[in-house]
Amino acid sequence: MTLSDGKLPPPTESRNKAKSYGSQVLEVPERPDGRRTWFKGFPWEDRMQTAHEQGTLVLLQNFDPAYTSAEVEDIVWHGFKESCTAKMIQRVSNSSPHSGQALVIFKTREAAQMVVRKLDEGCLLLSNGRPLVGSIGTHSAEKKPIFFGHLVIDKLRHQMLREREMKEAVSTSHCSQPNTTEYDMAMEWCLLQERSDLVWGNLYKQQGKELRKLKAELKAK
Repeated sequence: MTLSDGKLPPPTESRNKAKSYGSQVLEVPERPDGRRTWFKGFPWEDRMQTAHEQGTLVLLQNFDPAYTSAEVEDIVWHGFKESCTAKMIQRVSNSSPHSGQALVIFKTREAAQMVVRKLDEGCLLLSNGRPLVGSIGTHSAEKKPIFFGHLVIDKLRHQMLREREMKEAVSTSHCSQPNTTEYDMAMEWCLLQERSDLVWGNLYKQQGKELRKLKAELKAK
C-alpha cells in the first residue's frame, strides 16, 4: 500500500467492498481479530504504562472527534495491516472540537516504529481528507496520595470533645463571605477561568474558519 496517495474509506462502510479513490483501489478486508472478546483484560492504565515501557505505545492525531476506539483499530488494520488496541482520548473543557486523538498499543515495538515512520515519510488520508499524524506515545504515571496510617482516638474522649464542640458551636454560613480571603480568591479564580474559556473559544472558532476555507480551496482544485 502506497501511503503517499492512499486514502481510507470511512470505517463504518462495508468491510468487503473494493473502494476506488482516484488512481488507487483499496480492498477493505475483514480484520482477522475483528471479533470482540467478552473477556475483561487488565486495566487500561496498566496496559498503557507497560506499552510505554516497551515502546509499543503510539499517539495518533487528527481524527474526527466522532470516531470510536473500534473505528481507530479498523483504520490501523486497513492502513498498515497491523492489529492493535486503541482508545480515544477523552475530551476535556479545552479540547479542540475539530480534532481527536487516540492512544494505540501495538503488539511489538517494530510495528509501532513502522507505523510512525510511514506516517512521517508518507501521507495517509482518512475518508474526510484529513492526514493521519502519529508519534511515539508517552505516559506519565499519576502520583497517588500516600496514606501512611491512622490515629487511634479514645472513643469516650472523642464523644466528649464532640459534645463540647456542639455546645460551643455558633451559627455560621457554609459559603465564603465577601469580607474573607477565600471569597476574593474564589472570585479571582472564576475570572481567570472565564478568560481562559474565552481565549480557547476564540482560538477554536478561528481554526474552524481556516479549516472550512482550506476544504473549499481543496475542493476547487
